[in-house]
Amino acid sequence: MGELFHRSSFVGPDPWIPSGNLSTPRMGGSGWAIRTVVVPHRLEPALLRVLRDVRSVVNSLVPDWRAHPEESRFGATKRTYRSLRERYPHLAAGWCVTAANETSALLNAWDRSVRRAKRVDPVRFERMRAGLPRRRVLKASLHQNLFRWDLSARRLDITVRPDLHVSMDLASTQHRLWERYGAASGWVFGLTLRPNALLFHFRVPHPVTVPVGAMGADLNFDSAELATSDGRLTRIDLRPVTEVQRRMTHKRLAIQRRIAKDLRHQRAVLRRYGRREKNRVTPLLHRAANAIVAEAGDRGLVLEDLRDATSTILRQRGRWGSPESRRRLSAWTHGRLVEIIGYKARTPIIWVNPEGTSQECPRCGGQLALPSAGKGHSARPGRMPRQTICGKCGGVWHRDAAAAMVVLSRGCRLLRGATITPSARSALLEAAAWRPTEDGGEGRCSLSGPTVEPMKADTAKFDEPSGFSDR
Repeated sequence: MGELFHRSSFVGPDPWIPSGNLSTPRMGGSGWAIRTVVVPHRLEPALLRVLRDVRSVVNSLVPDWRAHPEESRFGATKRTYRSLRERYPHLAAGWCVTAANETSALLNAWDRSVRRAKRVDPVRFERMRAGLPRRRVLKASLHQNLFRWDLSARRLDITVRPDLHVSMDLASTQHRLWERYGAASGWVFGLTLRPNALLFHFRVPHPVTVPVGAMGADLNFDSAELATSDGRLTRIDLRPVTEVQRRMTHKRLAIQRRIAKDLRHQRAVLRRYGRREKNRVTPLLHRAANAIVAEAGDRGLVLEDLRDATSTILRQRGRWGSPESRRRLSAWTHGRLVEIIGYKARTPIIWVNPEGTSQECPRCGGQLALPSAGKGHSARPGRMPRQTICGKCGGVWHRDAAAAMVVLSRGCRLLRGATITPSARSALLEAAAWRPTEDGGEGRCSLSGPTVEPMKADTAKFDEPSGFSDR
């Protein structure tokens, strides 16, 4: 059956949504979550034909539904249901409802993209506002009447039409997460079909721990600075991740040079190396997330809301930014790391506005000077210096540690009962102070906790018989 993959999303209580300069909590719902397990499975030809029919239905319904903006999605489904039944008599009735639900999901995703483009890219917004979405992938989230699960036989039956059913034997599928989530949900799940995978969506209880204290995190390219409300400052080393990306970048450049004429072969090889990079980076991110969650414990985890960071940075640096900026931003693993932390954390995540976190003094709130490249605080090539100086109180800070303290202070304003005692504040300020190294290179801050390395990069794995060098 192949390896099983796991994804999840926290559903209740609701995430903390940013509003204004800081975020405000929005509580509601009970403690439960949606856990998704992806089972690799090649679909039968009959189901592939159905997925193609669903895609064509979705693409035909999109302009029709857009032509009636005053109509609700439920009303549009009722209006088009009879015509769909006449056009596709070889499908069960539940497939028409499934296609309508997929159309609604596609339009909702398109509307979200349009609203986001309106905020970050006016040119793209004008282009999208005049266009319509189009479904290209083969995917369908099945109506509950279209499938049946036999727990005793571990068999999944999917209805194509009343006289045609496709049975899938999943008895050989064994995975602790699949078993755990299935047992916790009573084997009641939603099902999504893809050509090469089955996606099981389990609704499982999720105990919500009341936060005791808070921990602010400043996630960077090669490190994660953590500041807790009890005066502890910790650094998670992410340099093994960037080292893997650097080596794989050299390999991709070598591939492009060696296979410059056969673009089809080049793209196939690049996709294979992209999968290798993903398989090596993901375990490192899981180890880093485990270290962050372990350090947080029962504290409320405060993170910066960087959902539009890439578009904002590129817009500030020109239309599309420099090639180096695009490359670094595309390789930034912040989004994937936050996603992993989201379902591993035992407490809800508090999101704060990231604006000015690296330019606010943790002691007085004054404006920090931009990093200087003078003597005694030089930076590595391609990276900004870490030393900052407050123009109000004159404090000299490590840029990342100061940002973690600012994130923590913003989160403490939102968490009920979370405060930073004077002794903890003094310990954090002392740890975040800039201390130049003896060799005159880039300085560091004094960590009250250990520097955690998620996993060292295995350089031996990169010596593959591929014929491509890192140079």
